[in-house]
Amino acid sequence: MAKNDYFYNTKDILDLKELIRTGEPLRRIAFREYERFDTTPNGLLQQLYKVAKTTTKIRKWEGPKRMRQTPVVKPTTETRGFTLPEGTTFEGESKRVVIFPDHFRIYF
Repeated sequence: MAKNDYFYNTKDILDLKELIRTGEPLRRIAFREYERFDTTPNGLLQQLYKVAKTTTKIRKWEGPKRMRQTPVVKPTTETRGFTLPEGTTFEGESKRVVIFPDHFRIYF
């Protein structure tokens, strides 16, 4: 068997080159095919970068360039009222008030 500088065997490398020649962005390929090559998406992405250096005849990609990610929904925080200690005064308009369990900060 011929020695190669890659972790994958010759057949896997040829498959990777065929995927690269489609012109599809490497990140999209990595996140779609990582289970087939029994690795992580980032591990396959690095391997694709390495193989792409020696790959020729790469077509131009006409599809979408970026992958759409699902938005992260932050849980809504519950607003609570509090009473100021007697004698607390300030003049001016605050830009931000941050409330902690045992104290609060007012930023001007």
